[in-house]
Parts: sequence; C-alpha cells; structure tokens
Amino acid sequence: MSGLERITARRVWFVPDVIVYGSAEAATVGLLAHETTDGQQHLFFSELEIGDDIQYLTYDSLIDHRGNHLPATIESPRVLPRTRTAARVFITGQESDTGFGIAREPNASGTVTADLLIMEMGR
Repeated sequence: MSGLERITARRVWFVPDVIVYGSAEAATVGLLAHETTDGQQHLFFSELEIGDDIQYLTYDSLIDHRGNHLPATIESPRVLPRTRTAARVFITGQESDTGFGIAREPNASGTVTADLLIMEMGR
C-alpha cells in the first residue's frame, strides 16, 4: 500500500486483542472403509478434515479500541494485522466488503493475539 493510498483512506478502525485460532494448514483426507454385514460387502468412501480451518471474521463482530462495533460493510477494505506474539498472523485471500479470513502460522501453538488496523479505501 502506497503512502497516497493511506492518505486517501475514508475511515480507519483500530481493533486490539483479536484472538486468532485459525490456521492455514488444514487438510482433507480421504477415507475408504470396507464392511461385511450378513454376507454382503459394502465399500464406503468419506472425507475427514484434520487441522484447523481458516478463521473468518465479519466486520460487525469486531469492536474498535473505543468500544464501538464496526459497520456491517466496509467499502474496499484493507486489513493490516500486527501480531502481539512471536507467531505471525496473516490475512488469507482478499478482504470482502463484509469480512475477511485470518490465520496464524501453522507451527504456532494455541491461539495468537493480534491487533488489526482496518481501513476503508473507497472505490
């Protein structure tokens, strides 16, 4: 983000102490099971998700440093996370007008606390 983009931002919110539990290292594993019941054989296939999913936050679920809820939609948002621990936090994918995905680095143990700077860039 250039200096000009920062200056032209419409509204800005600082959201402290966001707990990030999502991880970008989730996987889906295929399971194949064979069962014999009353002489009949059955084959089952299923998928099992292991690991943590990416955490998705909506803007209206966040509270800024003044105690105010953010609006439900933000036009062309940019979210800048700043971790408060040694583990990194990052935005996954593109921010939408209603929310964003956030994740901690996969090898972080437990949750990670981060501060968010959310800026409305406008169209």
